[in-house]
Amino acid sequence: MILETVKTANEKKEITRVKTSVILIVGFSFIPLGIYLLIAYEMLFGLTLILFFAPCFILYPLVRFFISGGKDSVVAVVATVVVEEVTKATIMNQVKKLDKNYSKNK
Repeated sequence: MILETVKTANEKKEITRVKTSVILIVGFSFIPLGIYLLIAYEMLFGLTLILFFAPCFILYPLVRFFISGGKDSVVAVVATVVVEEVTKATIMNQVKKLDKNYSKNK
C-alpha cells in the first residue's frame, strides 16, 4: 500500500521504495499541520514543516522524474535540495525588493 517494487534499468535487481503518491500526500499534509502547530501551540517546528520539509517532499518526485527518469538516486535528492534553496532565495529577494519599494512609497 505504501511501498512499491520497481526493477532497475537492466532488470536484474528489484528495489522497494515509497510510492510517489505517498510522498506527495505527506508533503502537502505538512502545510496544514505546520499552520496548526504554529497557531495553536506557537511551535516553531510548524514553521520548519512549512518552510523546509513540505517543499522537499513536494519537489522530490518531480526532480526524481526529470533528473533520473523516475529512479531513486542520491543525485535526485541533492538536486531537490538545491532547487528548493534556489527557489526560496529567489522568493526572498523578490519580497525584499517589494518591501523596499513599499517603504519608499510611504
